[in-house]
Amino acid sequence: MLLLALDTSTRQASIALCTEDELLGEYTWRVGNNHSMQLLTHIQRLLAECNTAMHAIDAIAVATGPGSFNGLRVALATAKALAFSLKKPLLGIGTLDLSAAQQRHWRGPICSLLEAGRAELYAACYVFDELHGESGTLSHTMRRLSEYLLLTPQQLVTYLKEQAGSWVAVPGQRQLPPFLFCGEISPATRQALSALLPAEAFFVENMQAARHASVLAMLAWQRLRNGETDDPLLLEPLYLRRPSITTSTRKQPLLGGPSRPATDQSQTEREEGALRH
Repeated sequence: MLLLALDTSTRQASIALCTEDELLGEYTWRVGNNHSMQLLTHIQRLLAECNTAMHAIDAIAVATGPGSFNGLRVALATAKALAFSLKKPLLGIGTLDLSAAQQRHWRGPICSLLEAGRAELYAACYVFDELHGESGTLSHTMRRLSEYLLLTPQQLVTYLKEQAGSWVAVPGQRQLPPFLFCGEISPATRQALSALLPAEAFFVENMQAARHASVLAMLAWQRLRNGETDDPLLLEPLYLRRPSITTSTRKQPLLGGPSRPATDQSQTEREEGALRH
């Protein structure tokens, strides 16, 4: 079976073509704001280099966010279109889950992060359990400890200190294990977290933190083996914040209606969709 994995959650993008136990090809690149212009071109190139036709794909996986509003919608719309046209299973994987899964060999708690703007962070916390197979293989199962969060660095540290005791406390020891922070984070965020957790914070280097769609594919295969898939009609991007949508006052006279007051609490259809999560 062949699985195509797509991730355009941020200005970094990654796609991969995999079987259940082999990576056939992968592209990871700096896409900037050109998600819609570059994604399909890279998919076509990847399939051509792997000597694979589009109709040979058996499942599609997509990173669902949080992340860039436009970037998430490009990958999700592409994945849904492929799932509909090919009549193949669709599997959505959280972007923070993907970032954490790349650090699955860390034996303590992991905090996966993405910059959210406005001095806030998207965050979620995880631990991994090792599984030893009969043939000597080593695999990991991921447990998400927290909800998906939108917090400032200060709020995040307060939250971690409040919750960590129940998550990973070692009996007989007052010292909690250190957290490994991973994901796309700025130097300012790294500095703030280091200052707030001087002895409990470790950070993944930027090169190691880059998301790879092959790991997205691995998580999708795990869901597929468990009989889990997503309905293309219902799968939505994971937004933790309302998108910044405004109504143009210049267009209102042309539309024959008054401009909407800044205090109006009505929501556009797009805002409502963003708030479902």
